[in-house]
Order: sequence, then C-alpha cells, then structure tokens
Amino acid sequence: MITITNLITDRWIPVRRKNGEHEEIAPWQITDGDESGNPVMAVTALRPDFDGALVQFIIGLCQTAIPPEDYEEWREMLLHPPGPDELRAKLEPIQPAFNLDGNGPRFMQDPGAADRDYWSIENLIIGMPEKTKISENTDWFVKRGTVHGLCPKCAAMALFTLQTNAPSGGRGHMTSLRGGGPMTCIILGQTLWQTVWVNVIDQESRDCDGNPATAGDSRRFPWMGTLRTSEGDRKTTPRDAHPDQAFWATPRRILLDFENALPGRCDLCGEETDHLVTQFQTKPYGVSYVGWVHPLSPYYRKDRSSTDLLPSHLQADGITYQNWLGTVVNDRSKGVWVSQNVALFPGRTPPGKIRAIYSGYGGRPRLWVFGYDMDNKKPRCYYEGTMPIITAEGEWAASFEEVAAGMVRAAGESAKNTQWCVKVALYDNPSDIRGGFSVIPARFYQATEKIFFQNLEEVASLLSSGKDLSGIRRMWLETLRDVSTQLFDEYSQIDSIDAINAQRAVNARRLLLNPYSKSNRAIREHLGIPDPQKKAKNSV
Repeated sequence: MITITNLITDRWIPVRRKNGEHEEIAPWQITDGDESGNPVMAVTALRPDFDGALVQFIIGLCQTAIPPEDYEEWREMLLHPPGPDELRAKLEPIQPAFNLDGNGPRFMQDPGAADRDYWSIENLIIGMPEKTKISENTDWFVKRGTVHGLCPKCAAMALFTLQTNAPSGGRGHMTSLRGGGPMTCIILGQTLWQTVWVNVIDQESRDCDGNPATAGDSRRFPWMGTLRTSEGDRKTTPRDAHPDQAFWATPRRILLDFENALPGRCDLCGEETDHLVTQFQTKPYGVSYVGWVHPLSPYYRKDRSSTDLLPSHLQADGITYQNWLGTVVNDRSKGVWVSQNVALFPGRTPPGKIRAIYSGYGGRPRLWVFGYDMDNKKPRCYYEGTMPIITAEGEWAASFEEVAAGMVRAAGESAKNTQWCVKVALYDNPSDIRGGFSVIPARFYQATEKIFFQNLEEVASLLSSGKDLSGIRRMWLETLRDVSTQLFDEYSQIDSIDAINAQRAVNARRLLLNPYSKSNRAIREHLGIPDPQKKAKNSV
C-alpha cells in the first residue's frame, strides 16, 4: 500500500533506469546506480505535465539545497556526482518543509483554507472538466467523474503541477509565478542527474545571498510562515522573497484533506493506498507574483520602451523550429531572451569532456521545451518537444543570431504565404475564410525542419571560418520555395481541378511564385537577399 508523508525522504518519484527497469525513488536517490553502470535515466510519470513538473521539482531541490558557489564547483559535481547518502545529508536541512501531511506546515498548502467548502480532488488536475462544462454537458473529450481519489504520491504530483503552471482560476485564484501554463526549457543530459545539474545555476551567476537554505525559511518556502496572500491587492516582488521561491511559488491556497482519507485505489496510477485523497479545500487570494524571472523560462519585452519582462508561452502551433528562436538563441529584434539556464550553457560547456555529456541525440545537446497552450483558464493542449542546441560563440554570436532569426522568419512568411495562396486557389473570396488549413504550416515546418538545422550547422561553421553566407541563404530560399510549391499543388488539387476554377488556381500558383509579391519580397528581406532585377520589356 502507498503511504508517503515526506517528499524528500520517501520514495514517490517514478523513474526509468538504464536497463529499462521502472521503479520509484526518493529525490536523494537520483544518483543511485551511477557507479554500477545502471543509473537513473529519466522521470516516467503517467502524465507528460507531471514529468515536466517533477524534473523542475528536483532541479528546485538542488538549486535550493546544494547550489554550487561557482563554475568550478558546478563542473566538479557534474563530472563527479554526489552519492545518494551525500545527497540525503545535503537535503536534510530542508526536509521538514516537504511534509505532505501532518499537524505542522504542509508542502505548498495553506491551513488558512480550512474554513472553506470541499472540492472534488479531480479539480486539482489541470485539464479536468470545470463545473461549467459539467453543468452544460460539454465535457466531451475529458469526461467528468473519472478521478474520484488520488494516492498521496499522485496528489503531490498534481499539487506541484498546479502550483507551477496555475492557469487563471477566476476572481482571486492567481496564475503561477510565470502566468498560466508557462513555457519551460530544460537542457537534457544522458542521465537524470546530468539533466538536473546542468539546469542548476551557480551562485556567482545569480543575484541573491549565499545563505544556506533551512526548512523554516519562509522567504524560500512560503508555506513555512504566514502566507503572503494577495488580499488587499498585495503583490509579491523579488524583493519580498528569496529567488529560490521561483521553484516553490504558491499562487493557490490549497489544503489537501488527509483527515478524511480512506483506504482505496488511486484513479490515476491504479495502486492501492491506505490514504486515498478524495477532496481538498481552497481559498482565493494566494500569492500574487509580480516582476519575477524564472531561470527555466524565456522572457520578452512587450515593446522596446518597456523595462518589464514577460514570460513566453506556447501557442497553438505546437513546438517546431519556429520556437527555436527565443528558446535556443535570443531574438534581439523582438526583445525575446532565452532562459537563464540556456544562456549560461555555451560558456559552461566548452568542447571536451563536459560538452560530450550533453552531446547525445545525434551529436548535439538538446533542449526539452514543454508547456500548456492556455485559453485563459482552459488548457487547449499540452505540447512538448526537443530541438538541438546550435550556437556560435564569442564574436560570432550576434551574427549567428541575426542569420538564424532571418531563416526562421523567412520560413514563417513562406508557410503563411502557402496557406493563403491555397485559399486563393479554392475560394472566390479567400479573405472571408477565417482560419482553416492550419495543417499547411504544420506540414511546412515538418518538411523543412531537418534541412533548417543542417543549414544552421553550416552557418555556424562558415561564420567561425569567416566565409561568405550568401550561398547558404540562397539554398534555404530554394528549400522554402520547393516545399511551398509541393504543398500548394497538393492542397489546391491543381492537377485535378475542374475547368471552371482552373484559371483561379493557375493565378494563385503564379502569385505563390511571383518574386515581386509582397510576401516573397519579405522572405528575401529576412534572408538578406536582394530582389532580382526585372527583365526589360522588348521594344517594339
């Protein structure tokens, strides 16, 4: 039977080892098996949002309890990970802050919510149907009544996932420190320890005091003191707390009901437990975070004159190389800055032994990007994907970012132009057709992704050797034109179109390929390619 009371000492995190075995470990066991050749490789929860949340949980533990003082200490711990017993000793000072149940403070919970009505435990899980959908009988895709009870470990995962990603929940129910459903960027290693440690920031690179964390530190763990609620419109800025609170933010005031827990089977993992949690209490006006920058998320400025940084969020297009700009390299023209862990990565992993650790997946380190696409308080989708980390360092960094930005924007313009020209081919009034054909941009990015990253490798190589980039720019232009034409022919059905609409389709194809159209001019401008000279008309 599942029984966990403390999230540091007890085994509750599902993982996979190198030999393929699955088990549950305590956080201090993430380096167990390193010496025997069967290390812990990855977190394997039942839901992808739980996977992302649990990796952030472990990164947060290491950032809080064992932050390296400088690069040298970071490097040493990367190459020579602490053993499980050493990790357990380092986490012991903060252990009391991670009690899930008990008479004292509870992890990410607020006893001040005890005077409120009870909510079904399914409301703790992002994406479960809301009361409105249930009352209107519109819970078509995720059905009501599928989750009646959670074991303590699944309740802990759901609680941390909600606090970390909290969407808008109505009046007084705050979004997460990074807004509803933030985009998270995590550099991947070959083992779980490597994945965790490369995303930990050394103290020299952070703007904070070096005082060691203790369990009673409410500036780090807000539930360990009187919760700094947002009642009276009170805001919590970085000056009001320790930077580590970015990992332990509590925008929601929640109290799990363990007092009325009974033996039963968990509706998520299916395991038996003697403490099945079926309900919780919640209260509005949790902590309202303003002005924070989370180290695992990219940020942008709304306009050039603004000094406020806003967290980036995923859009309905999912994760393709269009997200590479602003997640792997800065998008300076739009004021989008990569997350702090990604910004530090090139300088911390020079060629050699350290970089080799992260050079799996075809020879390049990879970035895991994930998050919800939120429509206000409703999650439309959860996206995750990986992409290679390709950068140019030193004096070539800015030039590389500029070229990469142009390539991404040229692809975006080309995908949009293809979609529009298909509408022109099929409809008399294409501007009246709202939405539709969203599959075309998705297919476009899919078809060009491999070539995009191959070209970026070539750009980095050419820049480092001081060679001309005009050839690679034109190669990318040709790729965009070829894929655009193929998709247009497929979706416009130009080869089988009836005689009545044939001229319309032919005109649309001419527009697609017209080098002087507004769209094709913009594509060349993004790539720094001059317009072709118009042919002179023959004199009569």
